Amino acid sequence: ITDIIAKAESSCHASLSASQIASLLPNQPPQLPNRLERILPLLASYSLLDCSIRTNQDGKTERVYALSPVGKYFAFDNDGISVAPFTTLMNRVFHDLWTDVKDAIVDPNCNNHFESVYGMPSFEYMGRNEELNDMFNKAMAHTGPIETKMVLNSYKGFEGVSTLVDVGGGVGGTLKLILSAYPSIKGINFDLPQTIEDAPPHPGIKHIGGDMFESVTNGDAILLKYICHNWPDEDCVKFLRNCHKALPPHGKVIVLDVIISEVPNSSNTSKRTFIVDSHMFLSHGGKERTENEFEKLCKSSGFSKFHVACNDIPGIR
Repeated sequence: ITDIIAKAESSCHASLSASQIASLLPNQPPQLPNRLERILPLLASYSLLDCSIRTNQDGKTERVYALSPVGKYFAFDNDGISVAPFTTLMNRVFHDLWTDVKDAIVDPNCNNHFESVYGMPSFEYMGRNEELNDMFNKAMAHTGPIETKMVLNSYKGFEGVSTLVDVGGGVGGTLKLILSAYPSIKGINFDLPQTIEDAPPHPGIKHIGGDMFESVTNGDAILLKYICHNWPDEDCVKFLRNCHKALPPHGKVIVLDVIISEVPNSSNTSKRTFIVDSHMFLSHGGKERTENEFEKLCKSSGFSKFHVACNDIPGIR
């Protein structure tokens, strides 16, 4: 729906009615316009669409819809980027974790809630569930560039870096964007061998398979983008120590992750970060962290200095 409206707006059609949207969908049962009218106002009430009333030539009025500023993020842009695939992760597999949330909190034998419910850790489960794994990879591939572009606009710490190792870099999407802004950097995409198998070649990027819990490829800077929040503290210390070993004396680890506030508030940012924190707890046994918790992790892993480099990116530090 968002793509249909976005295409119409680019063709100078400011807003579309439910009937007009229905006419552009592949399947068009007779009830489709009425059914859309049960959903479109809901999207408008959450500011994903802008709704107004249009008077037609016959004097009749009807609702018409346009993309709101927020809704535009759900339409694919010219680079093929959208947050829409991320919504597919509202999957029954993750949703059902909340039905047993009491056990995750009070059961003394429950160290990993996902494993207790499904019999294996979440990453192993996704590796065996091709459909879920595909949805997850697409969600990361489409939302990641939005955040990386914001980071590149605010963070200047990639200047002067010679070799950048992206630990847990997937198929190399983040490195591609970084190298487009800093072409002199030699990029190393480091991830599990089964992930690296799907990584396409790209100038300036070398793909290396491995396990961050065993060792990390050497570089003068190491990037950890949304890695720490997947793991409890003791596991983070293990791979952070391996990162420390892989760095020269004046090297650095660049962590792109959420920092939660010491005291929650009612802002949208606070709500979102604590929702994500609960999700990481239930699905991975991981957590979002406060600034003090991140500093403790770093010092426990052998690093002598810690500082927050960016404060102006919503939800990212």
